[in-house]
Amino acid sequence: MKNRCVLLCFLILAVTLAGPSLCNGESRNLSQDEQLVWVGTGAFKDGLYDIAEAQFLHFLKDYPTHGKVYDVCYLLGKTLLAKGKMKDAQKVLSRIITENKSFEDTAYALFWLAEIETRLGRGEEAKKHLLSLIKRFPKFEWTDYSYYLLGLLDLGANRLGPAESSLKMVSTSSKRQELVRSSFFWLGMIAYKKKDFESAVRHFQNSGKDPKSIPHEFVRDGLFWLGEAQVKLGRFQEAKLTYRAYYDQFKQDPLLPEIYWRLAFCDYRLGNTPQAIEILQSFKNQYKESRFLVYAHYLLGEMFLAQGDFVSSNKEFASLLGSPQAQPLWGTALITQYWGYLYLGSFDEANKVFQKLIKLNPYEEEKAFLQWVNAEITFSEGRVSDFLPYYFNIMNTRFRERALFQIGRGYFYEKKFREAITNLDILSLEFPNSTYRNESLFIKGESQIQLGDVDQALETFDLIVKQNRTPPWGLFAFTQMGSIHLLRNDVDQAEKAFRTIAAQFPNHPLFYYAAFQLGNIEFRKWNITEAVSFYSMVLKGNILDLLGEVYFRFGEIFYRQEKYENAFKSFETAMRYFKDNSTGFFLTQLEIGNIQRRWDKVEEAKRSYQNILDHSKDEEVRNAAKELLTRVPTP
Repeated sequence: MKNRCVLLCFLILAVTLAGPSLCNGESRNLSQDEQLVWVGTGAFKDGLYDIAEAQFLHFLKDYPTHGKVYDVCYLLGKTLLAKGKMKDAQKVLSRIITENKSFEDTAYALFWLAEIETRLGRGEEAKKHLLSLIKRFPKFEWTDYSYYLLGLLDLGANRLGPAESSLKMVSTSSKRQELVRSSFFWLGMIAYKKKDFESAVRHFQNSGKDPKSIPHEFVRDGLFWLGEAQVKLGRFQEAKLTYRAYYDQFKQDPLLPEIYWRLAFCDYRLGNTPQAIEILQSFKNQYKESRFLVYAHYLLGEMFLAQGDFVSSNKEFASLLGSPQAQPLWGTALITQYWGYLYLGSFDEANKVFQKLIKLNPYEEEKAFLQWVNAEITFSEGRVSDFLPYYFNIMNTRFRERALFQIGRGYFYEKKFREAITNLDILSLEFPNSTYRNESLFIKGESQIQLGDVDQALETFDLIVKQNRTPPWGLFAFTQMGSIHLLRNDVDQAEKAFRTIAAQFPNHPLFYYAAFQLGNIEFRKWNITEAVSFYSMVLKGNILDLLGEVYFRFGEIFYRQEKYENAFKSFETAMRYFKDNSTGFFLTQLEIGNIQRRWDKVEEAKRSYQNILDHSKDEEVRNAAKELLTRVPTP
């Protein structure tokens, strides 16, 4: 396109820029040599180029050393140029540049040589002539044209910097409005290619300020690219006005369907959905053969989907799937259809769409995406054996990180702890900065506990808390570490973990679990004041799962202090929070029986112990109740 425009400009110049004239005399009393020049010049002016060529060639043959030989060479070169004999013209004009350094019209010769070289496809040679012209003849009357053409040559060769410099010279120094406005157009194109859309908008607007001074094509193309630059900047209201001006001014233009589609696109991006839909519905009726018809279907499908009209949306996307021209959009269309059917609850139809996409070989990215979606949906439903194959299918895609993590979780839920650890270790190795890192380490630690590797689990949890103490995974890790140390009777380490939770996570529900365990630790040390303080924190948190345990501990404290009334009330309160038939429920009943026995309430004590024997499944509690029942005196 650029080369074609360069040639067009040269053709215009060839007509408008006549250059110097050799002979203004009359035919009377002319010598033979003068007669040849006079006839040749007249024929050239009248467009009789064959006659002119013959006269000039005759002169050069008969008078090779004549004082006007280079003037005739110049005229012959222009004649050959006019006849389209580019190579011959280049040869003749080059002779002037090579042989006569002092030729009066060298600037013109260089200019026409640049045109010829361009038309011969030798842009670099043309550029050399123009640079020489500008350097040697800075006051040449066509210097602005020279800069303009030099800019277009550099633009055609994708040398954007030099092209921009040359065209800016024209826009700032030329007095010819047609050149100034045209140079602004090309400066706009350069800025657009450089993604400097602000400058592109400014240049295109300057180009169109005097539309009568430039060719029709520049006005039309300037509007088009102005709209494109405004779209790139997100100025959709401005772009809409630009495209509307194009649509109104160039009714017969072949780009009109594309412009009409862009009007709808601007309305779509502006949130004018009803207007966008109206334009696109009209577009479908007016431009059925347009290559933008598929994009009309696509955009309508997107808008209907956003409105929740899944039936209409799926209909538009179905139109795409039946069009070979829309093949690049099939993958996206199928994905959107898939979502539409999911929202409609048509899971069978969604699965059909999924199977259809799987069979389309070019759409690996879309396949991977739907595999991932199916995997996530199946995972959320808890169907581990079903979702694992989907994740395995996307292991070598951009979803690999997520797949490794979910496979690790899946194996954990299936109690395949070694397989879970293997996948989570691969995740850690390949994605050391993974967003799933802390959660995957926690699952790994839990898996190690299930495998009996408690020391390894502690190391894993410790790695989490060293890297990240923020909720939830740092908190969970501290909680598990404290619980493990308690089970191993490492009270000091357990206390350290739970006190860290109490200090760093005062607003999290697990704070109350930590306070409860700290109360238990202090209770075992018989630091009653400390124990009561921690248990009171738990009561303030009103964590129902812990209330029974806390009231039971209060009962134990009062019992040891021989405050049996308070102990009895605490145990009764604890009974309300324990689940029936739970171990805590029957332990509390056992203690109630003990108090009743101390109060000599023999029958009540017997009923308490007997209820444990009749309903509890905990052998240790049952044996204790059985032993205590034998100690109840018979009235």
